[in-house]
Amino acid sequence: MGILSLFGGKKKNAEEEALLQQQLEAEKKEQAIAELKEKHMEQGWPTLAKLNPVKVAGQEEELFEDPLTDERKEEIGQMLYEEEISTDALRFFSMQELLFLLTAQERFNKIAAFPGYEANHRKIYNEILGRVRDAKMLYVLYDLVTGYPFLDHGFINIYSSQEYAETAVKAFAKQYRRLIARPCKADNEAESAKDRRSFFDYLYYLGIEHFIVDNGYYRAHFKRGEIVAAPGDWGQTDNSPKNPGLVFSILDFLGEARWPVKYEKRNEVLAAKEMRMARAAQAANYIIPMQHEGPVEVMDDGRYKFTKDTKIRFPEIKSKDEKHFLPVFTDGIEFTKMFANSEFKGAVFTFADILRFVGEKDGIIINPGGQKIMIPRDRMAALQAAAQTVAATAGAGKKPAKKKLSETELAIESAMSGKGLASIEITEGSEEESVADEYSTKE
Repeated sequence: MGILSLFGGKKKNAEEEALLQQQLEAEKKEQAIAELKEKHMEQGWPTLAKLNPVKVAGQEEELFEDPLTDERKEEIGQMLYEEEISTDALRFFSMQELLFLLTAQERFNKIAAFPGYEANHRKIYNEILGRVRDAKMLYVLYDLVTGYPFLDHGFINIYSSQEYAETAVKAFAKQYRRLIARPCKADNEAESAKDRRSFFDYLYYLGIEHFIVDNGYYRAHFKRGEIVAAPGDWGQTDNSPKNPGLVFSILDFLGEARWPVKYEKRNEVLAAKEMRMARAAQAANYIIPMQHEGPVEVMDDGRYKFTKDTKIRFPEIKSKDEKHFLPVFTDGIEFTKMFANSEFKGAVFTFADILRFVGEKDGIIINPGGQKIMIPRDRMAALQAAAQTVAATAGAGKKPAKKKLSETELAIESAMSGKGLASIEITEGSEEESVADEYSTKE
């Protein structure tokens, strides 16, 4: 045997051995995938989940029609077992198919982990998120009793199609919710980056940080911040009040208070939501429409500093029952609804400042062009006193005694005995309602 034949034989054997090893590894992977599928398929492919946890006595739970057939689920579901999911392939799937894949991937991974789960999950997740961000039109459920996006357990509902949104409106109606499906542009397409604010930018001012896509069908939960950054992250120097936490607590309270149902511990839920709103209201800075004569110093944060020679005037709003309120606003969006082109300019004041300005008025009304929350003067004083007491206690280094409620909560609870913080009617409302019959100016 020649030397070439000897080395040629060794090379051929090595190649055959490598090929055999590859075949064995492929069979091993195939077997592992088969075992993985078997574990996953013990429960079968996912089906639609309930719209929410609410149960209505005497009515069956609402389940929508599944948009995917079993055959289609089996066909596209095989992608989940690929070592690397192709992002190019994902672009050809519908929104519901993507949401189904994400649902199945998350559920099955808890049963038996997918190899490369994190990377593949991110690919599907990002594809859905990108479609929401770049959508020409989204369909958002709005609450007719508040005039704002409907809050359901802290989330709002966004739909990829009007058909799905309208179906959800009918389902929520069985829970005694009065909703509409409102088309919203995800992007206003303004040429200027400064003016290019999307629907998701608006949600920041409402304090809404979480949303569900296609709730009732195959769905997924996302955060507003995954779409756009908060105003403070834009690099801007606008220090005007924004108060997203306060606005969210107002909307959450109003939606609950005006929901015409009874359930166990409803009073406790309402009290807790009102308490949260009270704390946020007292801690906030507000924009107030104002006219002034004489010297005034405008601080960096928009607050005004007066002298003894400054004369100031504020508008007042008269309610239908002939009470007079000082209008205050949580942010520039709410302020411009009523005073964009008026002779009044917006000035920033704290809750304590406003309490002094109220004078003989009956109290304040927060966002009269929006949520219309009225706080009577005596309750404003009680809230401020409670906050000062707690601040003094903290400053002295005293530790409050252990109790179910903090000192702030006990003080606020006492101040709210009777009508409570917000003088609102617990009745059905509408977007067209206006608490103000007129407004006038008084010094």
